[in-house]
Amino acid sequence: MELIFKEDEIDTEALRQKLEEYEEYQLKQREEAKNKKEELLNEIKLQDWLGYQTSDETEIIKDISKVYSVNLTDARAMIGGLPTEPLIDNKTIPEITKELRILRRQLKGNARDKISKTVDHLINAYTIYLNDCIKSIYWVTPYTKPLKTMTPDMKMIRKLEYIKDGETRKAIVGHLKDMWEAETMKSGLDYGADYCKYSTIVKDSKKGIREILKNITHQSIRKSRQDNLNDIIIKSVCLEPGISSNKLHAILPKAYHDSTTPQTISKMLKRLDITNVDGEYYLLSNEIKKDLYSYIAGFIDSDGYITMDSSHSPRIGMVATGKRGKAFFQELEKELKIGRLHLDQKVGENNRSQHRLNFYKQDDIVKLLDKCIPHLRMKQEQGKLLMEAIRIKKNYKRETWAKDRVGEIFKLIKYENWKDARNKWEFDKYGINEEDIAKYRVNCKMSYMDELDSIVKED
Repeated sequence: MELIFKEDEIDTEALRQKLEEYEEYQLKQREEAKNKKEELLNEIKLQDWLGYQTSDETEIIKDISKVYSVNLTDARAMIGGLPTEPLIDNKTIPEITKELRILRRQLKGNARDKISKTVDHLINAYTIYLNDCIKSIYWVTPYTKPLKTMTPDMKMIRKLEYIKDGETRKAIVGHLKDMWEAETMKSGLDYGADYCKYSTIVKDSKKGIREILKNITHQSIRKSRQDNLNDIIIKSVCLEPGISSNKLHAILPKAYHDSTTPQTISKMLKRLDITNVDGEYYLLSNEIKKDLYSYIAGFIDSDGYITMDSSHSPRIGMVATGKRGKAFFQELEKELKIGRLHLDQKVGENNRSQHRLNFYKQDDIVKLLDKCIPHLRMKQEQGKLLMEAIRIKKNYKRETWAKDRVGEIFKLIKYENWKDARNKWEFDKYGINEEDIAKYRVNCKMSYMDELDSIVKED
């Protein structure tokens, strides 16, 4: 049979179009397969890399964002979190297992055996879930084997997942490493000195991990959603001073990110009384608060002054520039509850903003210097002299020697502040003779006032 096609019976244009569409489809399929392969390889690389990251989670998110060129939200999602706990009729597997075991006690024969098998299946399923939970905690993944020897339950797993700071993570990983190495060395050994040594290391490592987790109260994990969010916000601001509400929202865990907006985060920041400088947020870290007066002393030494004005009134001040300096002074004033802020002062020809935190009241200065003097390095002498002057002014201003001594202290402080300056115009201005300085130092009245105070107490 012959098939004869006439030229006009074939739609060549339609055929050509179909061939082009097919070629495009094949190209698209190949491209998608290539992309999936790359995504898989990237995921494998990421998981391998994450397994050995024990720094603060905020820093890890930033690194992922930079390496993979994604925003912080996507970077956070790449880390993941604990898998969703399986529920049956809104009940967890342990709850159902408990109910079935109670039911089993009332049954006999086949019915009892069926319940037992169901319980076994549920236990196996829950074991798989626990293993998946451990795998999701990326920084302990390489040490899953030693961790499982501790028979981790959900309470322990949640506490591990709750740990976000690098210091605590490193401590736990250190114990897991010691445990792993000791278990490896112990295997194959007969009972003896070495076996006991490695067994002790395993025991101490487990104890160390339990002690760390013990300090993470179960209540902290069960905090209200709002309390947990507040904690995350405060920690994030401390870790990254100057963070914006947009960026803060971006790095939130997915559950909090999806239920908030940058606007609601801004309201929360305001409610928490976190300092806002032009949309950037700052907060004194706990590290600074723990050693607050040492930090202030360092600031006074480098960018501050201890002096007396022309009327011999005591003055202490600190000077800073920029947003960070402004925020620091605002936070410092809130923490100290003393001092007076002078913000956004224009100085110089370029009208650069300058910020000051000054202390004018004698009681405020005494309170500050009493705790700062032990930490002062460059201006400790000025601090001691100012304390002497205030003491005279408060308790001994009617003494015949008081006015002259305050005048000497004034000159001593000016000398200490300007002795290293090339231009000694301050000395000429206030009639400071360097030859008199030694005499002024010897004339200190602190010991004398101590004696007078002791006499008063005895009387």
